[in-house]
Amino acid sequence: MKSIRPNHYRAERMVEFECIKVIEALCEDHENDVYTDYNRYQAFKYLWRLGKKDDVLQELYKAATFINFAIEKLEKDRGIKDE
Repeated sequence: MKSIRPNHYRAERMVEFECIKVIEALCEDHENDVYTDYNRYQAFKYLWRLGKKDDVLQELYKAATFINFAIEKLEKDRGIKDE
């Protein structure tokens, strides 16, 4: 059975820290709307495991995708950019 908490979400030098625990702590102190923070945490997850699961460039693209989702929504909400 595949682990639901794989090693690529653990910091090697900081065994006491797991990505999900850091995200959980960030959720307690969020300052943005839910959609922005959701995308922020998704990007964080890919940056956390950078090079540990998939190709580094692929992981950076994934992180950038979630950051761009947040940017696009904020631009739309602020009337900066149309759909």
